[in-house]
Amino acid sequence: MPRPSQSQTQQSNESVSAASLDEAHLITNMVKTILNLSMNKSVIKRTDISSIALKGDSRFYNRIMPEVLEILREVYGYELVDVDSKGQKTMILCSTIDTGSLLELNDSYRRRYTLLYLILGYIYMKNGTIPESLLWEFLQTIGIHEQQDHAYFGEPKKLFESFIKQAYVVRFKQSMEGMNEESIFISWGVRAKHEVSKKELLEAMCKLMNRKPTDFKTQYIETQALSNTSTDEVEELE
Repeated sequence: MPRPSQSQTQQSNESVSAASLDEAHLITNMVKTILNLSMNKSVIKRTDISSIALKGDSRFYNRIMPEVLEILREVYGYELVDVDSKGQKTMILCSTIDTGSLLELNDSYRRRYTLLYLILGYIYMKNGTIPESLLWEFLQTIGIHEQQDHAYFGEPKKLFESFIKQAYVVRFKQSMEGMNEESIFISWGVRAKHEVSKKELLEAMCKLMNRKPTDFKTQYIETQALSNTSTDEVEELE
């Protein structure tokens, strides 16, 4: 069997090198695309990633995605998380870095996240799922009205809708016992589940209500389990 000539070997090496460079470019392109698409914490469509980063050629998607995920995690501190979305392949970029104090945020973000934590905190204290109308009744008791501008938060309804778009909160219809029509319910969205500490939220809500975390048995047991507290302390409440 004839051995390949020096020129053939050189051409083969150049082809491999070109392919490696091309793949590296696609990986960089995909990382940048994902970061740009999630700039406002929006839900990202797989079709948009392929269209922008791969110019519509989705054949490389599964091949290079493991390296893309590693770069996002190790370099940028993000995790790409799948989101249920009516048959479409969608995802969000979640931070893997612990969130700091609200006091560390600028004024605009502090207002936004204070309202978000109030909403998520109330949902959590009500065991995770509530009618949307009940949320607005609660917010009204602390001076936040659905259809009125607020001196500190601005437009609460608009902010609330943005939390749904960013997957902090999920809205869905559900039947209630004794009622013919479906009601609108809300619960934590996938971003909240990945980025928000239930333990810190419970402590913050207890300060707001002048109560102790142990007053809320279900939530306290869950948060202690999540933080790997000794079972002895948890068992005392059971």
